[in-house]
Amino acid sequence: MITDYQWIDDNSDLEQLIFSVNKSDAVAFDSEFERVNTFYPKPALFQLKIKEQYYLIDMKEISNHTIFVQLLDNIILHSGSEDLEILYNLNSALPSHVFDTQIAASLCGYGLHFSYQNIVKELLGVELSKAHSRSDWMQRPLSDAQIQYAIDDVVYLSDLESILKSKLKELGRETWYDLLIKKRLNSIIKGNHVNKTFVKIAKSQRFNDDQKKLLFTLLEWREKSAISRDKPRQWILKNDHIVSIIYNQPQTSQSFISDIGLYPKFVKYNAESITALYDKANEQSVAELPSFGKLSAKQGEKHAKIKANLIDVCEKLNIPPALIINVSDLKSLVAAGKDLSDLDMWQLITD
Repeated sequence: MITDYQWIDDNSDLEQLIFSVNKSDAVAFDSEFERVNTFYPKPALFQLKIKEQYYLIDMKEISNHTIFVQLLDNIILHSGSEDLEILYNLNSALPSHVFDTQIAASLCGYGLHFSYQNIVKELLGVELSKAHSRSDWMQRPLSDAQIQYAIDDVVYLSDLESILKSKLKELGRETWYDLLIKKRLNSIIKGNHVNKTFVKIAKSQRFNDDQKKLLFTLLEWREKSAISRDKPRQWILKNDHIVSIIYNQPQTSQSFISDIGLYPKFVKYNAESITALYDKANEQSVAELPSFGKLSAKQGEKHAKIKANLIDVCEKLNIPPALIINVSDLKSLVAAGKDLSDLDMWQLITD
């Protein structure tokens, strides 16, 4: 049990930490956060291991977020999408150097979703507790058990990095990792929730072109509203309500309430904005909508062959096919008249 750590809940103490960090020092990093009633995750605690020193940063008390641009520019983490999202939200910037042990492990034959606890047990023979993974990290003071759990999340990251970097080098897959982490970072910046949700809903409902245009317009409006109000998307407008609006296109406040099932208070402030989207949707070009067209018989045959080839190659390399392309994107690739040779990652692994 590690009891030697520094608790930081003051901006000046955090700023002093910079002087103990060399630019070449890799910082083992994890975060605990809450994402219940907000669009953006609310950071509660940052856990850092720098060399052999441990730091717990109380993010409820820290207001100088710019310090993290320098402090967390070279980091090691595990399955870091949400951690990176938090860092990007704080400063609209991402670290220059990121080693994600989950991505590295997936390239070394450990599967796509190997948890931190599992990879620590697999590579280091250490059993970690999962007891506080769903803990209330906003409470203060944190319990001793919470603090130990939080520290455990960064204790072994440096060791994992060392082992996995050696394995990547041995396998000749360092450039593979570089490309995958670049894609991960780009996905944090760009985000594509609207497009993914559009494809999911439009495919399941078999919408015609006009309905697709309205769906995309409504999803964009919800996204902007959720961001500006810092509220979860489903708190603004549920997917089922969006589908119902598309089918019914209510024109009055009463019909939004009785036909769609929306709350009167929401309708009071939003009905006019939503009905205005009906005309805006008509200006939307179908060609600019996310594509997922149903495959023709010929395309279906091509898709089956490409999928079989993908699986065969990945099995031989002992890596998950989803590292190259997921099921949905593979169909879109074929629908667009492309094949695996158009993917950077495929070119790398088959070079």
